[in-house]
Amino acid sequence: MHRSLFLLFLTSCFLAAEPALVLSESSLATRIHAQNPDLRAARWKIEEALGRLQQAGRPGRPRLDVEWEQDGHIRERELRIGVSRSFPVTQRLALEKSIGKAEVDAAEQEVRRVEQSLVQQARLAFFQVLALKSCRSLLEKQQHEATEFAEKMSAQQQRAEASPLDAAQAKLDAARLLIDQRQLDAAEQVAFGELKELLGMRANEAIVVSGELPAIQQPAQGDIKQRADYQSSMSQVNAALAEWQHAVVDRYDDLDAGVFLSHSRAEDAPNGYDRDVTFGFQLSIPLPFGNDNSGRIRETKAKIERRQQEVRALVAEAQNQAATATAEMRQWNLLDQQLEKELMPLAREQLSLAEKSYQAGQGDLPSIIRARAQWRELALSQIDARRECHLARIRYEASVAAQP
Repeated sequence: MHRSLFLLFLTSCFLAAEPALVLSESSLATRIHAQNPDLRAARWKIEEALGRLQQAGRPGRPRLDVEWEQDGHIRERELRIGVSRSFPVTQRLALEKSIGKAEVDAAEQEVRRVEQSLVQQARLAFFQVLALKSCRSLLEKQQHEATEFAEKMSAQQQRAEASPLDAAQAKLDAARLLIDQRQLDAAEQVAFGELKELLGMRANEAIVVSGELPAIQQPAQGDIKQRADYQSSMSQVNAALAEWQHAVVDRYDDLDAGVFLSHSRAEDAPNGYDRDVTFGFQLSIPLPFGNDNSGRIRETKAKIERRQQEVRALVAEAQNQAATATAEMRQWNLLDQQLEKELMPLAREQLSLAEKSYQAGQGDLPSIIRARAQWRELALSQIDARRECHLARIRYEASVAAQP
């Protein structure tokens, strides 16, 4: 009995423990496409536009007309039944279809814009996590070395080979690195929370980021005209043009045409009643006077100009974003090269000299701690430079619609 309960407990624990999701940069777009709730909501815009397209361009329903006339003495009466319908004299229905198709295309491009924006945000958060991971790896290594050094100093202090002050300083340096790691823990939680939100994950789901922060690399190239927001803006321009054409032809109302059948009875004294059956055709033509739809035409012309100006503004904004990101990448790359080739070798050399001087009795412990802190600061600065260069690269690729 106890064994069964124990096995049941282990089974439930195994089922409750979900494996952590391992993320890579290449898997972000797939996860967002499948699970992001904002993207799911945006897709309904396409369905709305398809519904409008389905309804657009449909002629009016035929009408059944019934008339009944009778005199006061109930001697003469007439029953008239007809079927009529409105017929457009312009291309109004075809233009309504054109507007609907342009709106569907704009909705599809808007969904693509939302997805591209979400992927960009996810990539930015992903590289933030990679940078934090690299910082953690560096600090863990430094903390391990500082702990070993502090233990060594404590052992020397017990043998009266080192002063208690040096041993205490070594312990403090190791403890300070542990505090820095705790600060990284908080930053990682924020970055992971942002990633989970973008990927449509629950808050209690585990996530693991694979890989390390890579070296600086050249950005992929693209074309601004392939951006989803640019194509959406062009679709909106096409829709505005169709609306203007629709407003122009809407100056002329539809004509009404129909057929009718009439049956009448009239008294013809003293011969009794005459009964007549009549079949006919009726046509109602609106006159081109009064409303010329000039206000609507003026509105749609202004809308075309606004949409076209929005396209020009979008192109200018994208070009500025690309130029800014390019200049930013250049500066971060220069800093990375300077740190890698000049400053960090000097810091390593300074640390080596400080350690040799201390071992030879010609230096003090604070010099070693300062040299280690300087090298660590430069190493963290290099991680920051590479992170910022990657973030600028992602912004550049997003501005030119490049495929990473």
